[in-house]
Amino acid sequence: MALAGCVREDGTPADASSSTDATTGGQGSSGASGTTTTAVQCDGLTDDLYTKRIAPLLATDRPKTCNTCHLSGIDLEMFVQDTPCQTMACLDERGLVDLEDPPSSTILQWIARADPASPLIDQQVIDEEYAAFLAWIEATSTCGGCYVGDAPCGTPAMVTCDADDPKTEKYEDPGDCSLLTRETLFRERVYAWRGRCSPCHFDDNEVDAPKWIATGACELGSLTTMRNVFDRGLVDLDDPASSLLLQKPLAESAGGVVHGGHDKFATVDDLAYIDFLSWITREAACTP
Repeated sequence: MALAGCVREDGTPADASSSTDATTGGQGSSGASGTTTTAVQCDGLTDDLYTKRIAPLLATDRPKTCNTCHLSGIDLEMFVQDTPCQTMACLDERGLVDLEDPPSSTILQWIARADPASPLIDQQVIDEEYAAFLAWIEATSTCGGCYVGDAPCGTPAMVTCDADDPKTEKYEDPGDCSLLTRETLFRERVYAWRGRCSPCHFDDNEVDAPKWIATGACELGSLTTMRNVFDRGLVDLDDPASSLLLQKPLAESAGGVVHGGHDKFATVDDLAYIDFLSWITREAACTP
Protein backbone atom coordinates (compact mmCIF):
# COMPACT_ATOMS: atom_id res chain seq x y z
CA MET A 1 0.00 0.00 0.00
CA ALA A 2 1.10 3.57 -0.61
CA LEU A 3 2.63 5.43 2.29
CA ALA A 4 0.73 8.56 3.19
CA GLY A 5 1.51 11.48 5.43
CA CYS A 6 0.41 11.40 9.05
CA VAL A 7 -3.23 12.21 9.64
CA ARG A 8 -5.46 12.91 12.59
CA GLU A 9 -8.21 10.49 13.56
CA ASP A 10 -10.72 12.60 11.61
CA GLY A 11 -8.67 12.15 8.45
CA THR A 12 -7.30 15.71 8.24
CA PRO A 13 -3.54 16.26 7.88
CA ALA A 14 -1.62 16.81 11.08
CA ASP A 15 0.80 19.65 10.48
CA ALA A 16 3.31 21.68 12.44
CA SER A 17 0.57 23.81 13.94
CA SER A 18 -0.73 20.81 15.89
CA SER A 19 0.22 21.39 19.50
CA THR A 20 0.60 18.51 21.95
CA ASP A 21 2.84 17.60 24.84
CA ALA A 22 4.71 15.05 22.74
CA THR A 23 8.46 14.99 23.08
CA THR A 24 9.58 14.98 19.48
CA GLY A 25 10.09 17.69 16.89
CA GLY A 26 8.44 21.07 16.45
CA GLN A 27 8.72 24.53 17.95
CA GLY A 28 7.37 25.66 21.27
CA SER A 29 4.21 27.71 21.57
CA SER A 30 2.65 29.38 24.60
CA GLY A 31 -0.81 28.44 25.76
CA ALA A 32 -3.28 30.59 27.68
CA SER A 33 -1.68 29.58 30.96
CA GLY A 34 1.72 30.72 29.80
CA THR A 35 3.12 27.21 29.74
CA THR A 36 5.05 26.08 26.70
CA THR A 37 3.81 23.14 24.68
CA THR A 38 5.65 21.37 21.90
CA ALA A 39 4.28 21.34 18.38
CA VAL A 40 4.86 17.99 16.74
CA GLN A 41 6.13 18.07 13.16
CA CYS A 42 4.14 15.10 11.95
CA ASP A 43 5.07 15.24 8.27
CA GLY A 44 7.41 12.27 7.85
CA LEU A 45 8.04 11.96 11.60
CA THR A 46 7.05 8.32 11.99
CA ASP A 47 8.98 7.31 8.86
CA ASP A 48 12.04 9.17 10.07
CA LEU A 49 11.88 7.57 13.51
CA TYR A 50 11.53 4.15 11.93
CA THR A 51 14.44 4.65 9.54
CA LYS A 52 16.82 6.12 12.11
CA ARG A 53 15.90 4.23 15.27
CA ILE A 54 13.86 1.11 14.52
CA ALA A 55 15.30 -0.31 11.29
CA PRO A 56 18.84 -0.54 12.78
CA LEU A 57 17.43 -2.51 15.72
CA LEU A 58 16.01 -5.10 13.33
CA ALA A 59 19.31 -5.71 11.58
CA THR A 60 19.95 -9.45 11.45
CA ASP A 61 23.49 -9.12 12.81
CA ARG A 62 22.40 -7.21 15.92
CA PRO A 63 21.30 -8.86 19.18
CA LYS A 64 17.67 -7.97 19.95
CA THR A 65 16.05 -8.03 23.37
CA CYS A 66 12.80 -9.18 21.77
CA ASN A 67 14.54 -12.50 21.09
CA THR A 68 15.33 -13.04 24.75
CA CYS A 69 12.49 -11.33 26.58
CA HIS A 70 10.08 -14.22 27.14
CA LEU A 71 12.15 -17.33 26.57
CA SER A 72 12.68 -16.15 23.05
CA GLY A 73 9.99 -13.63 22.49
CA ILE A 74 8.84 -12.58 19.06
CA ASP A 75 11.33 -11.96 16.30
CA LEU A 76 10.10 -8.61 15.02
CA GLU A 77 11.43 -9.33 11.56
CA MET A 78 8.28 -11.47 11.20
CA PHE A 79 6.25 -8.26 11.25
CA VAL A 80 8.36 -6.04 9.01
CA GLN A 81 6.31 -5.00 5.98
CA ASP A 82 6.87 -2.89 2.87
CA THR A 83 6.58 0.46 4.64
CA PRO A 84 6.99 1.76 8.20
CA CYS A 85 3.26 2.54 8.34
CA GLN A 86 2.28 -0.96 7.28
CA THR A 87 4.77 -2.41 9.77
CA MET A 88 3.16 -0.42 12.58
CA ALA A 89 -0.31 -1.45 11.40
CA CYS A 90 0.82 -5.09 11.46
CA LEU A 91 2.14 -4.76 15.02
CA ASP A 92 -1.12 -3.08 16.01
CA GLU A 93 -3.25 -5.81 14.43
CA ARG A 94 -1.27 -8.50 16.25
CA GLY A 95 -1.73 -6.72 19.58
CA LEU A 96 1.93 -5.85 20.12
CA VAL A 97 1.37 -2.08 20.31
CA ASP A 98 -1.29 0.00 22.02
CA LEU A 99 -1.79 3.25 20.12
CA GLU A 100 -4.28 4.53 22.70
CA ASP A 101 -1.84 4.00 25.57
CA PRO A 102 1.69 3.59 24.10
CA PRO A 103 3.50 2.83 27.40
CA SER A 104 1.17 -0.15 27.89
CA SER A 105 2.25 -1.76 24.62
CA THR A 106 3.03 -5.46 24.92
CA ILE A 107 6.24 -5.08 22.96
CA LEU A 108 7.55 -2.58 25.52
CA GLN A 109 6.68 -4.90 28.40
CA TRP A 110 8.61 -7.71 26.75
CA ILE A 111 11.63 -5.52 26.00
CA ALA A 112 11.66 -4.26 29.58
CA ARG A 113 11.76 -7.78 31.03
CA ALA A 114 14.77 -8.85 28.96
CA ASP A 115 17.61 -10.26 31.02
CA PRO A 116 20.54 -7.80 31.08
CA ALA A 117 22.76 -10.64 32.24
CA SER A 118 22.45 -12.32 28.85
CA PRO A 119 25.81 -12.61 27.03
CA LEU A 120 24.51 -10.52 24.14
CA ILE A 121 22.15 -8.17 25.96
CA ASP A 122 23.12 -5.48 28.47
CA GLN A 123 21.08 -2.73 30.07
CA GLN A 124 22.17 -0.21 27.45
CA VAL A 125 20.75 -2.39 24.67
CA ILE A 126 17.49 -2.81 26.57
CA ASP A 127 17.15 0.92 27.26
CA GLU A 128 17.98 1.82 23.66
CA GLU A 129 15.38 -0.51 22.19
CA TYR A 130 12.72 0.47 24.72
CA ALA A 131 13.20 4.21 24.10
CA ALA A 132 13.22 3.78 20.32
CA PHE A 133 10.04 1.73 20.17
CA LEU A 134 8.25 3.98 22.67
CA ALA A 135 9.12 7.09 20.62
CA TRP A 136 7.89 5.44 17.42
CA ILE A 137 4.63 4.22 18.98
CA GLU A 138 3.97 7.61 20.63
CA ALA A 139 4.64 9.45 17.36
CA THR A 140 2.19 7.20 15.53
CA SER A 141 -0.36 7.66 18.30
CA THR A 142 -0.01 11.45 18.13
CA CYS A 143 0.12 11.85 14.36
CA GLY A 144 -2.35 9.16 13.40
CA GLY A 145 -2.05 6.08 11.24
CA CYS A 146 -1.35 6.15 7.53
CA TYR A 147 -1.98 2.58 6.39
CA VAL A 148 -5.27 1.88 4.69
CA GLY A 149 -5.97 -1.69 3.70
CA ASP A 150 -6.86 -5.15 4.89
CA ALA A 151 -4.47 -7.64 6.49
CA PRO A 152 -1.46 -5.33 7.07
CA CYS A 153 0.62 -8.37 8.07
CA GLY A 154 -0.02 -9.90 4.66
CA THR A 155 -2.44 -12.47 6.03
CA PRO A 156 -5.36 -12.05 8.44
CA ALA A 157 -4.70 -12.64 12.11
CA MET A 158 -5.61 -16.22 12.97
CA VAL A 159 -7.47 -16.48 16.27
CA THR A 160 -7.41 -20.26 15.98
CA CYS A 161 -4.24 -22.26 15.45
CA ASP A 162 -3.75 -25.07 12.96
CA ALA A 163 -3.15 -27.44 15.86
CA ASP A 164 -6.62 -26.66 17.26
CA ASP A 165 -8.07 -28.97 14.61
CA PRO A 166 -7.53 -32.60 15.68
CA LYS A 167 -7.55 -33.57 12.01
CA THR A 168 -4.43 -31.50 11.36
CA GLU A 169 -1.30 -33.57 10.87
CA LYS A 170 0.66 -33.65 14.11
CA TYR A 171 3.79 -31.51 14.25
CA GLU A 172 6.94 -33.54 13.77
CA ASP A 173 9.41 -32.58 16.48
CA PRO A 174 12.83 -32.01 14.86
CA GLY A 175 14.44 -32.84 18.19
CA ASP A 176 16.53 -29.66 18.56
CA CYS A 177 16.43 -27.04 21.28
CA SER A 178 16.02 -24.00 19.06
CA LEU A 179 13.69 -21.33 20.38
CA LEU A 180 11.39 -21.69 17.39
CA THR A 181 11.04 -25.43 17.98
CA ARG A 182 10.28 -24.99 21.67
CA GLU A 183 7.67 -22.31 21.03
CA THR A 184 6.08 -24.40 18.29
CA LEU A 185 5.94 -27.41 20.59
CA PHE A 186 4.16 -25.34 23.23
CA ARG A 187 1.62 -24.15 20.68
CA GLU A 188 1.07 -27.70 19.39
CA ARG A 189 1.11 -29.62 22.68
CA VAL A 190 -0.20 -27.18 25.29
CA TYR A 191 -1.95 -24.17 23.76
CA ALA A 192 -3.92 -26.40 21.39
CA TRP A 193 -5.62 -27.95 24.46
CA ARG A 194 -6.58 -24.60 26.00
CA GLY A 195 -10.26 -25.37 25.44
CA ARG A 196 -10.05 -27.76 28.38
CA CYS A 197 -9.51 -24.77 30.65
CA SER A 198 -12.26 -22.59 29.20
CA PRO A 199 -13.54 -20.21 30.34
CA CYS A 200 -12.05 -19.90 33.80
CA HIS A 201 -8.37 -19.31 32.98
CA PHE A 202 -8.83 -17.21 29.84
CA ASP A 203 -7.87 -13.54 30.02
CA ASP A 204 -11.08 -12.33 28.37
CA ASN A 205 -13.61 -13.34 31.05
CA GLU A 206 -14.50 -12.30 34.60
CA VAL A 207 -14.48 -15.69 36.28
CA ASP A 208 -12.57 -15.59 39.57
CA ALA A 209 -9.59 -17.75 38.58
CA PRO A 210 -5.95 -17.21 37.58
CA LYS A 211 -5.86 -15.78 34.03
CA TRP A 212 -2.84 -17.46 32.45
CA ILE A 213 -4.27 -18.27 29.01
CA ALA A 214 -3.99 -15.37 26.56
CA THR A 215 -6.49 -14.88 23.79
CA GLY A 216 -6.08 -13.16 20.43
CA ALA A 217 -4.03 -14.03 17.35
CA CYS A 218 -2.63 -17.56 17.50
CA GLU A 219 1.09 -16.80 17.62
CA LEU A 220 0.83 -13.93 20.09
CA GLY A 221 -1.71 -15.73 22.27
CA SER A 222 0.44 -18.85 22.42
CA LEU A 223 3.67 -17.00 23.16
CA THR A 224 2.03 -14.85 25.84
CA THR A 225 0.51 -17.94 27.44
CA MET A 226 3.89 -19.66 27.39
CA ARG A 227 5.40 -16.69 29.21
CA ASN A 228 2.57 -16.73 31.75
CA VAL A 229 3.17 -20.42 32.42
CA PHE A 230 6.78 -19.70 33.39
CA ASP A 231 6.03 -16.47 35.27
CA ARG A 232 3.41 -18.19 37.43
CA GLY A 233 5.69 -21.11 38.26
CA LEU A 234 3.39 -23.66 36.65
CA VAL A 235 6.25 -25.87 35.43
CA ASP A 236 8.87 -27.76 37.42
CA LEU A 237 11.86 -28.38 35.16
CA ASP A 238 13.59 -30.44 37.86
CA ASP A 239 10.62 -32.77 38.17
CA PRO A 240 8.29 -32.29 35.17
CA ALA A 241 5.60 -34.64 36.48
CA SER A 242 5.25 -32.46 39.60
CA SER A 243 4.43 -29.34 37.56
CA LEU A 244 1.25 -27.56 38.62
CA LEU A 245 0.38 -27.31 34.94
CA LEU A 246 -0.15 -31.08 35.16
CA GLN A 247 -1.11 -31.55 38.80
CA LYS A 248 -3.91 -28.98 38.99
CA PRO A 249 -6.07 -30.31 36.14
CA LEU A 250 -5.36 -33.97 36.99
CA ALA A 251 -8.00 -35.80 39.02
CA GLU A 252 -6.95 -36.23 42.66
CA SER A 253 -7.74 -39.92 42.37
CA ALA A 254 -5.04 -40.11 39.70
CA GLY A 255 -2.45 -38.24 41.75
CA GLY A 256 -3.46 -34.63 41.12
CA VAL A 257 -3.78 -31.80 43.64
CA VAL A 258 -6.80 -29.76 44.73
CA HIS A 259 -8.22 -27.75 41.85
CA GLY A 260 -10.96 -25.17 42.13
CA GLY A 261 -12.45 -26.31 38.83
CA HIS A 262 -13.47 -29.71 37.59
CA ASP A 263 -11.02 -32.45 36.64
CA LYS A 264 -9.56 -31.88 33.19
CA PHE A 265 -7.35 -34.97 33.02
CA ALA A 266 -9.08 -38.10 34.32
CA THR A 267 -5.88 -40.14 34.28
CA VAL A 268 -2.25 -39.81 33.26
CA ASP A 269 -3.19 -41.62 30.06
CA ASP A 270 -5.22 -38.63 28.90
CA LEU A 271 -3.81 -37.38 25.57
CA ALA A 272 -3.70 -33.80 26.82
CA TYR A 273 -1.77 -34.85 29.94
CA ILE A 274 0.71 -36.75 27.76
CA ASP A 275 1.20 -33.72 25.51
CA PHE A 276 1.66 -31.35 28.45
CA LEU A 277 4.21 -33.66 30.04
CA SER A 278 6.11 -34.14 26.80
CA TRP A 279 6.47 -30.38 26.36
CA ILE A 280 7.65 -29.82 29.94
CA THR A 281 10.10 -32.70 29.60
CA ARG A 282 11.53 -31.21 26.40
CA GLU A 283 11.87 -27.83 28.13
CA ALA A 284 13.73 -29.47 30.98
CA ALA A 285 16.08 -31.20 28.55
CA CYS A 286 16.73 -27.92 26.71
CA THR A 287 17.29 -25.82 29.83
CA PRO A 288 20.87 -25.75 31.15
